[in-house]
Formats: sequence, structure tokens, C-alpha cells
Amino acid sequence: MESLANAMEKLIRRVLVQSGKCPECSEPLYSWRAKNKDGSERCKPTCMSCGYKALRVKEDIQTERIYNDSLKARALSFFQNGSVLTDKTLFKCKMENYHVVDQETKIALEKAKSYTNEVLLNHPAHFILSGKSGSGKSHLSMATAWEILERSNYDKKILFISYQELLEQIKFSYNNTELRKEIEGSLIADIKTTDLVVFDDIGAELGSGVSNSRQFTNNTLNTLLEARQNKATIITTNLSGPELREAYGERIVSRIFKNSEGYALKFQQTADKRIKPVKGSIA
Repeated sequence: MESLANAMEKLIRRVLVQSGKCPECSEPLYSWRAKNKDGSERCKPTCMSCGYKALRVKEDIQTERIYNDSLKARALSFFQNGSVLTDKTLFKCKMENYHVVDQETKIALEKAKSYTNEVLLNHPAHFILSGKSGSGKSHLSMATAWEILERSNYDKKILFISYQELLEQIKFSYNNTELRKEIEGSLIADIKTTDLVVFDDIGAELGSGVSNSRQFTNNTLNTLLEARQNKATIITTNLSGPELREAYGERIVSRIFKNSEGYALKFQQTADKRIKPVKGSIA
């Protein structure tokens, strides 16, 4: 009985003709015996060895590209649609449009880049940014989130959470069963477990003074920070260390500052950044 290999070889000889050697692998090049009606070649000579391999490589590259595009789309959707913030223009904040105008902002940007490397190495570091409104804390925290997302090739799940807005949504959901299930189920679960969370403007919910802190506010913050003690987390606040302790208590402050060694910065200058340099800690 004739082997399949011999049968294939006879078929190839019947319909193809050898036309030189492949410049890549030195295997035979083949052309069609039959020409087009005008006498031209039906196609260029083809190597049945590396030509096939090149096709497979091309297919593998295309498959990888499709996978990476899908991964990127999912990561962007999770970040942009899952985050909780009222000002969507914050998503435009990147490191390249963060304005370095003095030593303070220069140090802050360097720390943000260093923190990015920590997270990409899967270290559970906390990055704390405090200072007056307008000092660029939200911009830098969003820029850091983008940098981590992009440099991870969209392999990190990231959320940006305006803490005050989150509390408002939780309160509003008390009168809507479906919304409450979505927030207390899916959203809170994602905040607790995702690769990186930015808690923006903690303390804004207190209003005019730190003494306005309420049990609901503290319990919510404590629950979230307890889950994120050993996960990468960025926190921005207008409050100083003593004000944080007065508002939330030692337990919550301890969880805020856990794993933040070297990454706790206080902007001591006003919004126009003309007074004092950044300090290494706000504790």
C-alpha cells in the first residue's frame, strides 16, 4: 500500500515544478506547472518549508495581537467605567501633562514614578499624598494609575474612587434594592480586591471640620482599608496626620499608612507652589 507521503510527493510533482532554492532555508521553491491563460505565473515561487512556518508565525502574531487588544479593552473599560468620580476630565491627567514647576512637584513626580515600579513588581505599597486643594494630588494620583496600567500592558485592574462620591452612592442605594446590590456587591468587592485602588480626597466628606466624622463614614473606610492593607493603594487627602487621627482614629490611620514607607508626601505649598518644599512624611 502506497504511503501518504509518497502519494503527496507524486501529487506535488504532477501539479508543481521546482524552480530554484529558497533564499531563507535552501529548501526547494515550487511554482504551478499550469500557467494563467496569458502565460503569466499563477503566483510567485513558494517554499513549502519556511513559507508554511512563516504563515504560522504570522497567524500566531495576529492571534496575540487580538488577545492583547481584547485585554486592553477590558482593562480600560474596568478602569473608566468602574471608577467612581464626578469629574470625568480627570481621566485626561497623565504624567506627561503633570506640571513640574518647583522642587516640590519634581520630588512628587519622581516618587510617583518610583511607586509605579513598586506596583509593577507586585509590592503592596501605599502612596499617600496630602496637602491643600489645588496642589495637584488628584492629577498625580490619576497619572500614576495610568502609568501603572499602561506599563503593565493593561494586565492590572485599577479603580479611581472619589471617596465622598462613593459614600453618596452608597447612601442613595438604600432606597434602591437593585442599585444597593450592585454597589455593595460588585463595586465594593472590586474595590477590596482589584490590583490598585486610588481613594481620592479622603476627608472631603467631613465638610467644615474633622469633628464632623460619622460612624457610617468611618465604618465604610475601615472596611475598605482593612481589605487593602496588603494591596497597592493610593490615598489623597487635604488633612494632616493629626487631623486624620482626630477624624478617623488610630486604627484607620494605621491602615492608611501601612506599607507607605518612603511614599508619604505632604504638599506644604499653596496652589501656586511658592512657599516650602515637600516633606518626606505626613505622619
